[in-house]
Amino acid sequence: MDASAALRDFFHPVDPAEIAGAVAGMHRLVRTTERASVFARLLPWATLGTLITADALRKGQVTIARQGRPLPLEMVGSAASGLAPEAVQALCDQGASLVLDQVDKHVPAIAAMNAMVERYLRCDTHTNAYASFNSESAFKAHFDGHDVLILQLQGRKRWWCYGQKVRFPLKGQTFSTLDELPPPEWEGVLEPGDLLYIPRGDVHRAMVEGPQSLHLTVTMIPPTGADVLTRLGQKLLHEEIGRAYLPVLADAADRAAHQAALRAAFHKLADTFEIDAFLAEADRDRAPCRPMSLGLSQSVAPAMRVQPALRRRVPIAALEARHGALSDAEQAVLALLLAEDSLTVQQLADRLPGHDTSAAVEALARRTLVFLFADI
Repeated sequence: MDASAALRDFFHPVDPAEIAGAVAGMHRLVRTTERASVFARLLPWATLGTLITADALRKGQVTIARQGRPLPLEMVGSAASGLAPEAVQALCDQGASLVLDQVDKHVPAIAAMNAMVERYLRCDTHTNAYASFNSESAFKAHFDGHDVLILQLQGRKRWWCYGQKVRFPLKGQTFSTLDELPPPEWEGVLEPGDLLYIPRGDVHRAMVEGPQSLHLTVTMIPPTGADVLTRLGQKLLHEEIGRAYLPVLADAADRAAHQAALRAAFHKLADTFEIDAFLAEADRDRAPCRPMSLGLSQSVAPAMRVQPALRRRVPIAALEARHGALSDAEQAVLALLLAEDSLTVQQLADRLPGHDTSAAVEALARRTLVFLFADI
């Protein structure tokens, strides 16, 4: 598993292999990158403001929280009067936090980052954004039922981590008071450009240091043994014994015979299970981000940056089975992008002189298989 130059550059000078090692070993990791400006461009304050709408609040895409509790929507407006921005600002000034759930669905730069992380770590991801004001926290001390990678974008935030209270939890837990917890194992302040990896089950809390803070939490969910059973269950449907109804009305002898046949089918699936084949199938099934790249009536610019929307590195043949045949140029561009993660249109042209790479990029964008960025 080799990190691309783009991923190494994104976290520079932190080696992505160190992050992968922390994930594999489930141990906390705190590092400082030299990419504060790159992190900040993922979600500028101006972009954040466009995502806070009455509709997003009603749908739960944005939550105004204080000490772990969402505040009533009536505090910032009504169905008749609409959203009152001054009310949102007042609550923030009083210590409320804004939580943007799955912000990667609305901000292409974050979606492209998620896809890059997924291609390297082979885990499912989604990202939430937390804008905190004053010294209060959006959540009390808690642990999550998944791994979390935290990227500090703006401001400073102090974190406390208390260690794993539960190993491999399936869901999170919140603690009303710190009396329930041991002394913290680690305490520190994240500055812009810092990252913190917290394995699932590790209890943590945070507090703003300064007037405001903005950070992303990348939820990372690798497959589990239960996921293997789910896929084996899907394979069992290819066998007659797997599709047949259980003999609930049969006599004991017939039920015993059916039970023996099912056990034999289970054993066959388990005995032929291979984790590499399972991961390859899971990779093929992970759908791309599918970004919309509208307004392609004009040719793409040489300085435009292109990133793959695929969340796994999969064979081109598997990709064509889902999205249709690709031209030779499209295949060459996509293969190079999957290897490098991020290249400009000009760099693609320099690396693939025998292909019309601009036309290929446009075609891939129309298929929603690549991200196009003019300002990254």
